[in-house]
Amino acid sequence: MLLAFCMCMTACGPVWCDMRYDNTYSRVIAWLKIILPILALAILSTLFLVARTIDPAKNIPYADVDIEELTREQRIGSPDYSGITANGTAVRLKAQQAKPDPKDQNRIIGADIDAIIDLPDGRSFDITALSMEFDNTQRIARLGGGVVITSPQKIEMRTEILEIGLNTTRVASDTKSVVKTKTGTLTSGKFVMTGDGTADKPYLMVFKGGVRLIYDPRGQ
Repeated sequence: MLLAFCMCMTACGPVWCDMRYDNTYSRVIAWLKIILPILALAILSTLFLVARTIDPAKNIPYADVDIEELTREQRIGSPDYSGITANGTAVRLKAQQAKPDPKDQNRIIGADIDAIIDLPDGRSFDITALSMEFDNTQRIARLGGGVVITSPQKIEMRTEILEIGLNTTRVASDTKSVVKTKTGTLTSGKFVMTGDGTADKPYLMVFKGGVRLIYDPRGQ
């Protein structure tokens, strides 16, 4: 500002400069050009002087996770088992999560189960369940919690507990089962399916325990 004032005095003479600074608006602008930069520097200096010291360790967000529980429980995410029985039936079991049974390390407990059974003759069944116990010693998978079995032939079965053999073709339930088809509904206390699909041992499903069949030939 001092340099500008000197240049003004040299180039225009004192009379012109006096006229300029006699103007109230011009004087305000001239003072603001001096005051505002000084005020800005003062504010910045204050920010640096009173800035709060930040502790990086206190500002890192942590998830609310029980580390001891994760260490104690060995969980498996989305495990997938596929196998073929001695007579050629393909079995696939998939869970959203699973963990070893704390009472028996030869058993695995799973949740949210999807299973597929493909018979050698081409027939297949899709199965869903809420829970599963995979017994590696007996080679049996026990599904529970609202088991639903469906087939491409529009056959649907619902039961509470379902056992699937992993060495031989065997599907069984000792709980109430309801089978719905296009032509009727069958209710039983338990059922078992065995066989290997050969002429000597065809696939056979036997229903027992208060069997009730409602037949509707018109599919209504």
